[in-house]
Amino acid sequence: MDDLIRLSVFSSIGTSIVSERSIRGVLDRVMEHVASFFGPLNWSLLLVDAARSELVFALAVGRAGKSLVGTRLPLSEGIAGWVATHGTPAIVEETGADSRFSERMDGITGFRTESVVAVPLRSGDKVFGVIELLNRLDGRAFSAFDMRVLSTIADFAAIGVEKAFYLAEARRLSELDPLTGALNRRGLAKVIERETSRLARYGGSLSVVLADVDKFKAINDSQGHAAGDEVLKSVAATLMAAVRRPDSVARYGGDEFLVVLPQTGPEEAEIARVRLAELLEKAGSSSPVPYSVTLGAHTSQDVDFDEIFRGSDRDLYRRKGGSLVLGESLLEALDAERRGSEE
Repeated sequence: MDDLIRLSVFSSIGTSIVSERSIRGVLDRVMEHVASFFGPLNWSLLLVDAARSELVFALAVGRAGKSLVGTRLPLSEGIAGWVATHGTPAIVEETGADSRFSERMDGITGFRTESVVAVPLRSGDKVFGVIELLNRLDGRAFSAFDMRVLSTIADFAAIGVEKAFYLAEARRLSELDPLTGALNRRGLAKVIERETSRLARYGGSLSVVLADVDKFKAINDSQGHAAGDEVLKSVAATLMAAVRRPDSVARYGGDEFLVVLPQTGPEEAEIARVRLAELLEKAGSSSPVPYSVTLGAHTSQDVDFDEIFRGSDRDLYRRKGGSLVLGESLLEALDAERRGSEE
C-alpha cells in the first residue's frame, strides 16, 4: 500500500513538472516540490557552463539566496562541483568530515552548512546542472531516502527543462530567416505586436530603418545565387552586430532588411541610419562579392506601423533616386501570414 501511495505521489510530481512548457515554469514546480518534501533551509539549482568549466547559480532559495544567483564556482570546487563532474548523487551528513565540502559559499552568505544532499540534472549522458539542498528544517541530517526522492525530482526536472528548451528553440527558429539568421516575417510580426502594445501604453517614438541591396538581381544574374546569398548574409550580420539590444533586425523581402528601433526619435534614427550605412559600405567594399546598400528611415509616435514602413520606403526610394510603387502593405501581408498559420 505504501508503495502504491509513493508511486502515485511521484506520478503526480512528474506530471506537474513535465507538463510545464517553459523553463521558468519547470523551475517553479521544482521549487514547490522541494519545499514540500524536504523543507531545506537553503537550496539551489546550478547550471553547468562547460565552456568555462564552471557552475552558475541559476536559482537559490533561503538565506542570502538572491545574492548567490549568478555566482560562479569552478567545477572542481564543493559538493555540487563533485556531483557535476562525476555525474552521481552525493549525501553528506556532516560537512566537517567531508573533504569535498567548500566553505567559500558559507563565507559569502553567512550561512553554516551542516548537511548536504546534491543530485545531477542529466540530458542523456551529460550533466547540465545540479540540485543541492542544505540543512533540513528539522535539524536532522539528510538521509539516503531523501537522496532517492530528490533524484526522482531531478530526473523529472531534467526531462521538463529539456522539453521546454527544445520548444523554445523550435519557436525561436520558426521566427528566424534560415539563410541570414535575421527575423523572418513571423518574427517581425511578433516584434510589431510587442511594440504596438508598448507605444499604445507608454507613448514615445519608434523608428524604422529600411535597407535595400542595390542591383541585387544583377548580382544573382552575373555571379549566381550563391554569391547573392553571401551578400544577404553579410548585410544581415553587419546589421545585427551593429544594433542595440532592444532593436530588431528582420529580413522581410528578398533583398530588403528592416531595423526596428524602439524609443528612437527622428534625430537618433538619422544618426543610426548614417552609422549603419557607413558600416555596410565598409562591409560591402571588403566582401568577396562587393555590394552596396541604400537605407531609408522614418519615425512616428503613432501605432500605425503601416505608415511607419511606408515612410521608410519613401525615404529609401528618394535616396535611390527612383520612384516608389507600393503594393500590398506589410501589415496586411503579415496579418495574412498569421491567419494562414492559424488555419
